[in-house]
Amino acid sequence: MNHKVLIVGYGSSGQRYFKIIKKKFPNFQIKVFSKSIKRGSHFLKNFLDINIFKPDTIFLCNPSSERVKYLNLIKKTNNIFFEKPLSNNFKDGKKIWHIVKNKKMSIVGYNLRFLNILDVVRKNLKNYVGNVYSFNCESGSFLPNWRKKNYQYSVSAQKKLGGGALLELSHELDYINWIFGKKYETKAFYRNSKILNLDVEDNVKIIFNFSNKILGSLSLDFLKHKKKRLLTINGTKGILKVDLIKNNLSLLSVNKTRWKNIQFRKNNINSTYADLVSYFFNKKKNKSLIKKTSKVKDGLFILKVIQEIKK
Repeated sequence: MNHKVLIVGYGSSGQRYFKIIKKKFPNFQIKVFSKSIKRGSHFLKNFLDINIFKPDTIFLCNPSSERVKYLNLIKKTNNIFFEKPLSNNFKDGKKIWHIVKNKKMSIVGYNLRFLNILDVVRKNLKNYVGNVYSFNCESGSFLPNWRKKNYQYSVSAQKKLGGGALLELSHELDYINWIFGKKYETKAFYRNSKILNLDVEDNVKIIFNFSNKILGSLSLDFLKHKKKRLLTINGTKGILKVDLIKNNLSLLSVNKTRWKNIQFRKNNINSTYADLVSYFFNKKKNKSLIKKTSKVKDGLFILKVIQEIKK
């Protein structure tokens, strides 16, 4: 019997995962449920059609604010993939967590964990820089260039759909937790600059105070005309620069005057989506990949951090 996959939502992420699954698993039966697009044989029109289809797996790619409306469907399905973020708030995130915590397979699509450059950093950090005492992380791009079609009506730009820099750029929060741990306090400032006429925060600065004495900072924004995704880590043995745009890793060791480029097996961000899907459907899970994957409890932790920031 063919595996049945339902994709809920057919925006950019829904279309991406539809194409990936169709290409990698041609024998799978794939259907889509979308509020806005319903043309074509692979679209289901209503919840009755979904119940008749009886999916084995669901990819929830709809706006994060809508996830809680699908709790009954989530209950009936063993395998759940949540496009990031898990939800748009911690309260609804907890409702989801209580349903999925004992399921066979449920993950959140923080795909940057499958980017080799970050994996290399996580595994070799102490060798590179010794004991870490601080880091600075930046992620910014110009929203009209990112959401090119009517950016003001995109999920990123609308509070009611789960938009804003904190939720939409939460990849950085996820990999900070993955690399440095979750034992920290935060102090944060966030603003709506009004430059882009949004109803969400477009400029964020977070300071982290870790229990192991590491201090960190994270800057997120929708305003940067030149896209930037950079992590700089300071340690007792040197400084490590991690450029996710250039896919470049460089080290300035103590007592050295020149930066050294660190070689590693490179992949790109686009390939990480396919890697994540392959992992999700692979029945024999690789232990190293299990450690990479963002679980629902990880996604819930991010929502808790954001809730604390917005208090």
